[in-house]
Amino acid sequence: MLDYKLVEAVSAVIRLGSFEKAAQELGMTQSAVSQRIKLLEERVAQPLVVRSKPIKATDAGTRLYRHFQHVNMLEQEILNDLPDEQGDAFKRVALAVNADSLATWFVRVAEVLFLDYNMLVDISTADETRTLDLLKQGTVMAAISTQDKRIQGCKISTLGAMRYVPVARLDFISRYFPEGVTPASLKKAPAVIFGRDDDLHQKFLKQNYRISAGEFPCHVIPSSEGFVNVTRTGMAYALVPENQVRPYLEDGELVKICDKEIIRPLYLHSHNIDSRLLKSVVEMTKAIAQMELVKVK
Repeated sequence: MLDYKLVEAVSAVIRLGSFEKAAQELGMTQSAVSQRIKLLEERVAQPLVVRSKPIKATDAGTRLYRHFQHVNMLEQEILNDLPDEQGDAFKRVALAVNADSLATWFVRVAEVLFLDYNMLVDISTADETRTLDLLKQGTVMAAISTQDKRIQGCKISTLGAMRYVPVARLDFISRYFPEGVTPASLKKAPAVIFGRDDDLHQKFLKQNYRISAGEFPCHVIPSSEGFVNVTRTGMAYALVPENQVRPYLEDGELVKICDKEIIRPLYLHSHNIDSRLLKSVVEMTKAIAQMELVKVK
């Protein structure tokens, strides 16, 4: 039988990445946290964390952390069903959401979960191609991803797709694309990308103009909102979700530099456990995605 006080200490260290932060959250000393982890490691006869900066989980630690997440969610449901004041307590769910969804439509999901289900969301952001890593590690209970491959122990739901369009200010277009958007002009016009591993912009240029990574100048701005702000200053053109820049397209502040676009499907992966709370998260995410996203054929 697992001692869940020990498991809680291991989980806090894995989630927060340090003994100090875990101690602060649990209201105990770092030494006490370390002792609890050491005791549990002795009981299971294997290391559970790698004592690095930040702290990392071993494979056994990851499995234990994922188990604690499941148990914690089921416990919240039980407390919610009991006829006492604990039923009014906030529930919490950890999710991995790509930055573009968070900047456009997913806040509506969080709003409904809070208002209708008394639920607090603990959101981790990552590129939509890498959110599944957080799910595999057990850090989150559900993740939005562009990958449709089913993960062992998880369910998958199709959400819809986001339409990305290339936009810029008119003066930027006049300066860098006076004769239209061509491979030659794109190799000189500053773009803005989310990060060095941002494959969306590279895919757009490769598919439509046969331009490879490293053949165009770019700003690196790891923020969906920053993308739009940088574009509005005239520093660059950007490939952004159409629904994020629709107001600026309608008032003429930004315009599409060409009629090319990218449609990127999104999928919701969630742990396959019997949890009403997680089911509510999945159903609400699917419902709002259906209203906000492009339908996938």
